[in-house]
Amino acid sequence: MEDKIKLHDKVFKPYIRHDRIIAAIDDVADKLNRDFYNCPDVPVILCVLNGSIPFTGELLQRITFPCQVISIKMSSYQGTQSTGTVLNVMGLTSSVKGRRVIICEDIVDTGNTIVALKEMLLDKEGAADVRICTLLVKPDVYDKPDKLDYVGMEIPNAFIVGFGLDYDELGRNNKDIYVIDDNPMKKYYILFGPPGAGKGTHAGAIAQKYNLKHISTGELLRAEIAAGTELGKQAKSLIDAGMLVPDSVVEGMIETAFDTVKGVDGFLLDGFPRNLSQAADLDEILDKRGESVTAVVGLMIDDDMIFQRIRGRAIIEGRADDASDETIANRIKTYHTQTEPLIDYYKAAGKYWEVDVDGGTIEENRARVLAKMETIA
Repeated sequence: MEDKIKLHDKVFKPYIRHDRIIAAIDDVADKLNRDFYNCPDVPVILCVLNGSIPFTGELLQRITFPCQVISIKMSSYQGTQSTGTVLNVMGLTSSVKGRRVIICEDIVDTGNTIVALKEMLLDKEGAADVRICTLLVKPDVYDKPDKLDYVGMEIPNAFIVGFGLDYDELGRNNKDIYVIDDNPMKKYYILFGPPGAGKGTHAGAIAQKYNLKHISTGELLRAEIAAGTELGKQAKSLIDAGMLVPDSVVEGMIETAFDTVKGVDGFLLDGFPRNLSQAADLDEILDKRGESVTAVVGLMIDDDMIFQRIRGRAIIEGRADDASDETIANRIKTYHTQTEPLIDYYKAAGKYWEVDVDGGTIEENRARVLAKMETIA
């Protein structure tokens, strides 16, 4: 089943798989075949356009008794809301006078359309009998006295699209059914690059411009430890013991941030993922949410510039241990062997963009980074 989809201004998430839809249609067809087995006349299957086309098509392939297929088009919806007014958009394509009619509808919610149609068929068109057959019904909304004779499945009162159902005429062609997502899809950016490239320097400006939550793994660790959370306690005990914090703890903190941070359009990851294993874990975390990495922005500088910037930063921050050439060389080696392969990983996914920040002032480089973001945001 496809991940979340966007139709016009709305986002929809997976709801009912195609195989469940087909199973419901099989059940409806079995009941119809039992009721109309060896019937002396030829019933009329009335397809209510456009939404019930897929349902009617699948149902017809399973019906074993002779039948005639006609159609009508009616409407009471505009956007995601019922207007309460039923419009006969296109009349019956054949007479039903004296005939038994089986209305095939995609969904019944308020029932305004289906009840008006039934009354019209009986009182105006002279049908001998009318039965209602619907793929879906919202029992919390439907309160009409008219019986729904054949129902595929009941669903809660939510706006759905797919398998004939639409949002302003889009979404009908999806074979699965999707429900409107009250939590629209977030964007997930990764700020990538070697140490000293300026990820922390430029992250704030990017986050502010695009309403993103900047997530630095180092800051996350410090915040969780300061808050005394379970993850923070676990991380502190490992750090105090001189051990590295495992990926599972860091990823747990990131996932918690995804779940708890509100009021943003997305997230900007800085310092994660650092290797292919973490990238795969991030994909899994987002996949569970029906989402994925939006883009990776690589800030590129050469090794000589890495030396210069880390030395300068170490002096400014008073970190003498970080100023040694051996330490810097080890960090560069780690980047090339463990982190750099992520470039090919995200290029293969079509999600990697690169910005040269090797020269120029901070302001000039920031302008380059923001200009690149403008092309992909």
